[in-house]
Amino acid sequence: MLHKLTNPIALQSREWLTDALLSLMEEKAFKNISITEIAEKADLSRRTFYRIFETKEDVLINYTEQLYDEFLQLLNRETDRRFTVTVRLYFEFWYRHKHFLGLLKQSEMLLFMMNQYTRLFPKIFQMLKGNHPLAHNEEALSYAMAFSAGGLLSILLKWAEDGMDKTPEEIMKIMEFVFPDYP
Repeated sequence: MLHKLTNPIALQSREWLTDALLSLMEEKAFKNISITEIAEKADLSRRTFYRIFETKEDVLINYTEQLYDEFLQLLNRETDRRFTVTVRLYFEFWYRHKHFLGLLKQSEMLLFMMNQYTRLFPKIFQMLKGNHPLAHNEEALSYAMAFSAGGLLSILLKWAEDGMDKTPEEIMKIMEFVFPDYP
């Protein structure tokens, strides 16, 4: 669980702890990193860590939430709401953050992203298609979001597993080939 923070010093400490964890993940697998190591790398105490986070997983959850907020802001600025435009933005966004995906891959934690997706996709759907009848049927929406999140996440994971050596444009060409009739 993440603690709500408003104090500027606590917010700075949260950023330092996040940077420390990501830096440590460059050196070793996530499962082998201790909270003490994270705190020491951030030049903070374990006590400070526990004031901000409960677990080291919470650090990653917080970071992915920041990424998703960034993606939502990117989507919000886009006026073209077509699916292909949204998917293109999605691939461009993750290409810019491929280092983070590489760290997750290295730690065998790419599936960690699935839990985060289930919270993100309904927000994206409401933003893009809030007036669609599906938006007013909670059960149908949950299945539609599971389908969409699963598909896009699987493509992202495959791309990450392959080292993200293809550009977002190349991935879009593959998507257009696989789904030629998709809007």
